[in-house]
Amino acid sequence: MSTPRSSQRKRTTAGAAFVAALVIGGIVLAAPPATADTVSVGYTCTGPGAPSGVQSLEVTVTAPATVPQGGTAELAVDVTTSLTAPVTVPAKSVTGEMTIELGGAATGTVTATGFTNPASIPTGTPVKVTGGTASVTLDAMGTTTFTPGAATVHVFGVTVACAISGTAPVAARTEVTGS
Repeated sequence: MSTPRSSQRKRTTAGAAFVAALVIGGIVLAAPPATADTVSVGYTCTGPGAPSGVQSLEVTVTAPATVPQGGTAELAVDVTTSLTAPVTVPAKSVTGEMTIELGGAATGTVTATGFTNPASIPTGTPVKVTGGTASVTLDAMGTTTFTPGAATVHVFGVTVACAISGTAPVAARTEVTGS
C-alpha cells in the first residue's frame, strides 16, 4: 500500500525525470552553438573626412560551429573603431557593409550588410556599429574560415571606403559535416 509520503516521493522523482528529459531533449534539439571571435584588423580608409593612416577596427564575426554539407551559415558581424565620434551621432545614422573572405574548405566572399548604430553615439566615445548579417551556403566538407575584408561606411551622406592594411586574421570557423 502506498503511503502519502511514498506517493509524494514518486511524484517528485517522476517530475525530476520529466525535467531532465526536457533539458536533455532541448540540448539535442537546439541549434549548434555559435563560435565568435573578436579580431583586430588594420584598415586604410579613403573618402571625404576619412582618417589618415592605418586605423584599427575590432571585428566580431559570429558563425555556427557546424552546418551540414549544403547548409547555410548565418553570420553576424559587429565592428568597433578606435576612433571617437567628433560630434554626437544620432541613432541609426551610420550604416555600412563589409566583405567576409571565405577560406579553408570554401572560397569566395560574402557581404555582410545591415550595420548601424542602434543608439546615439555621444561626442568623444568610440564608434560601434552592430547588426551586420550575411548568409552563405557551404557545399564542401571540412572547416570553412571567415576573415574580415574591405568595408564601406556611410555617415551624414558621406561614403568612406576602407581596405585591409596588411593581413586580416580569421575571425570565425564553421565545420561543414556530411549531410
